[in-house]
Amino acid sequence: MSRFEHWVVFGCLLAPLVGCATIKQSDTARTGIEQMLISSAVDRSLEKIDFAPVRGAKVFLDDKYLDCVDKNYVLLAMRQKLLAHGCTLPDKADDADVVMQVASGAVGTDRQDLFAGISQIPLPPPSPISIPKFELFGRDKANGTAKLLVVAIDKKTQLAVINNGASLARSDYKVWSFIGGGPIQTGSVPRELAAIGNSDGLTVSQTQVAGRSGNATR
Repeated sequence: MSRFEHWVVFGCLLAPLVGCATIKQSDTARTGIEQMLISSAVDRSLEKIDFAPVRGAKVFLDDKYLDCVDKNYVLLAMRQKLLAHGCTLPDKADDADVVMQVASGAVGTDRQDLFAGISQIPLPPPSPISIPKFELFGRDKANGTAKLLVVAIDKKTQLAVINNGASLARSDYKVWSFIGGGPIQTGSVPRELAAIGNSDGLTVSQTQVAGRSGNATR
């Protein structure tokens, strides 16, 4: 039996064991999962910051030090926190009691892929065919990371009202697959989606987990 025939027999033996999956492509530059990873990490980071010291004050939010992806979400989430503490938000620093500055140490996503099985094997030339990847177990994991630094300064005394160091938080999304089963989704983002009842039927392929956009780091 030739080498090519050996590969054909091997492929035929594996064929009944290989499952099929539907790959859903994103219609936008960034997937909803990637954006959820970032916004959830930002929410978690801000939850660790105590805004009580500026409760009821006139706070000017200075964003000149903030340079990150989804900057507008970070700023609006902070404004929401301040409003929830009874603050007023003047448009000018001259009209404020407190100037609050925010900077980002990290706002983004990363991913790690893990699988046990056999990688795709190309057949010897001139055949253009490859034996497909055979996966016994697979796990695609993506994290959102937000490291935010918030400093609030009293305009009259020039003393720090809030200065507790950087607040670091992460969100996660995992897709598990097994022979004959999966995908199974776990992590903070699926739990957040499940909480609003919109997680049914959500299937994210390996190419979607971190969006594979310019904003995702690996």
